[in-house]
Amino acid sequence: MPNPFYTGGANTTPNTSYNINDIYRILSSSKNPMQAFENIAKNNPNMAPILNLMRNGYSPEQIFRNMCQQRGIDPQQFIQNLQR
Repeated sequence: MPNPFYTGGANTTPNTSYNINDIYRILSSSKNPMQAFENIAKNNPNMAPILNLMRNGYSPEQIFRNMCQQRGIDPQQFIQNLQR
């Protein structure tokens, strides 16, 4: 299942060691998810646009669903794959 937050090409390595499961775990266990996300975004420039949207009032759920839709990914199926 493609990662809706990764914008690199098929032969490109992301600029961070975080995978989507790591990000999910970090954010869900954080007392301050926004600060945790800002720290993640500092290490991965692909996350900067997401951080800007959050700062402009978009909810993480709205951003996630929009990014899934743009990439032709079923958000529910993606979430189910994360929960396995």
